[in-house]
Amino acid sequence: MTSFWSFTKKYMIPFLPWYLVGVVCVFGTQATMVSIIEETKTALDTELSLLEVQQVPDESGGVPLRVSAQQKKVIHPFVLRILTLAGLLLIIRILSRYFIFTPGRIIEFKIRNNYFHTLLNKPRSFFSDFETGDLISRASNDIGYIRAAYGYGILQIVNVISTFSIGIWAMWRMDPLTTFMIGIPMFLTLVVIQISIFFLLNHWKRANEELGTLSSFCLASFRGISAVKGYHAEPRFNDIFRQYSFNYLKTNLLIAAVRSYVMPLVQFSGNIATFIVLWVIGRQIINGQNTIGEISAYMGYIAMVMPPLLSLGWMMNVFTRALPATDRLHAILKDNPGVSGSPGPCQGTPSLTVRGLNLRFAESQFKLKNIDLSLPPGKKLGIVGEVGSGKTVLIETLLQLNKPESGQILLNGQAANEMDLRAYRANFSFAPQRAFLFSASLRDNLQVARHHFESDLCEEDIHQALVTAGFQLDPMQFPDGLDTQVGEKGILLSGGQRQRIALARCLLKKAAIFVLDDVLSAVDQETQKNILDNLEKLGGEKSFIIVSHRISAVQFCDEIIVLRNGEIADRGTHRELMRRSGYYRKSCLYQKGGASQGSEGKTK
Repeated sequence: MTSFWSFTKKYMIPFLPWYLVGVVCVFGTQATMVSIIEETKTALDTELSLLEVQQVPDESGGVPLRVSAQQKKVIHPFVLRILTLAGLLLIIRILSRYFIFTPGRIIEFKIRNNYFHTLLNKPRSFFSDFETGDLISRASNDIGYIRAAYGYGILQIVNVISTFSIGIWAMWRMDPLTTFMIGIPMFLTLVVIQISIFFLLNHWKRANEELGTLSSFCLASFRGISAVKGYHAEPRFNDIFRQYSFNYLKTNLLIAAVRSYVMPLVQFSGNIATFIVLWVIGRQIINGQNTIGEISAYMGYIAMVMPPLLSLGWMMNVFTRALPATDRLHAILKDNPGVSGSPGPCQGTPSLTVRGLNLRFAESQFKLKNIDLSLPPGKKLGIVGEVGSGKTVLIETLLQLNKPESGQILLNGQAANEMDLRAYRANFSFAPQRAFLFSASLRDNLQVARHHFESDLCEEDIHQALVTAGFQLDPMQFPDGLDTQVGEKGILLSGGQRQRIALARCLLKKAAIFVLDDVLSAVDQETQKNILDNLEKLGGEKSFIIVSHRISAVQFCDEIIVLRNGEIADRGTHRELMRRSGYYRKSCLYQKGGASQGSEGKTK
């Protein structure tokens, strides 16, 4: 409930003028309906009082009623007024829905945008706590439930309040005792609905969680379909899916069971009210204590009150879904990691400095310890080390994907945690170790390098980046050129092609520091040499951080650091490191096929 009020204050209050106009229109709708009922009542009573009974029976033996021309003139004003009120009712009802449903749709739009923006700015560690399918379920189902609450739900609340306040008052004015008798079954129905709401809240929350689990399992199964088929694990996955689906079914059956008796109970309440009117008012008419117009008015008021009463079941359904949905969304939106600070990226090519950087995850051991490094403008920094030494963790921390425990990351002397996150990252262009391509064309994948406010990339820039990355647009494989679709995650391309597309995308961004995380691991030595030569030709003041397990990929760097267990074990230029008997020299000799010769030289 706390989360729902928090959402209401943040998203609904700004649209309060819209809702107020909608509320006025809803009350106007009910007032117009009362006017129509009263006009109908008056018309009936007036007409019946003027009717003359024809004395001569007709062919069927009945005694017909005769309406004179003067009586018809009396009816015409009533008909005209009722038609006018009906037209006014139509207009007001349309306006009431427009002014209440529109904010609901806009609120849905804002929450969905805020949700997506928040996810994009979450740290990498966040996604280890939430499964992808669950996040998708929150973005689609939960936000839809909230939209229904702020649209249809608000309309029905106002509709119920206005209908009962105006309709019950009108009936009370006619006959207090009959109105009191009608109110008893309605009140009991409201009590049952209130009890049902408390029961359904927990079950809707549980149903949403189970749907998220089911979605996550489906997504993981489809992503790993090759492994599932390779191990002939289809029966096992079918059993797991059946269990998740059955759990979701059981929860929804409990919800359906509650709703199945609430809705008929509401309808039964309306039937009881109709019976009371016919019994009490009908006896009064027989005894001459009341008129036909009175009973028609009472039936009109019941017809006016019953739809909102029937909608209480739907309203209960809307809010029992929306309340747990706000809790689930609040868990994502409550911590938005955006930080305020400098309004834009650094001017020119910045220098990057790291002092005493330490990082560890939760209660685990340090992943990075006492890291010090410097990257002046236009220089190249190489990072090598064994598997698990912390190379990728280090560059992710430099990009503010991980939050360091202590130490400083400075860009032109300004602390990274004091800068706007987007402005800080605007200085970097990152090609990750695992090249990810979207299910789109080559061109669209390369356009990711540009911000939304920049113009599309020109053909010349794209082809130049592809040439630098060593990617060839073979007409046989890419018949549509840059418009060729690459498939889900780039499955239609080889590993080396995906890496080179990712590298070209990295080079297309207008950044000052390019971070390449082992982007040449899937290419052959000759292609690697061509790419490195092309990077050398870029020149200018562009800085590079190159991570690789291949010594040949970093040997041209101005400085190379060797990581071991999250610490800098050695540093220097290629020549300096080759003079020392360490990991770098051993790896270089081994990769050149000269490990044995190097050992013999050392023995001598």
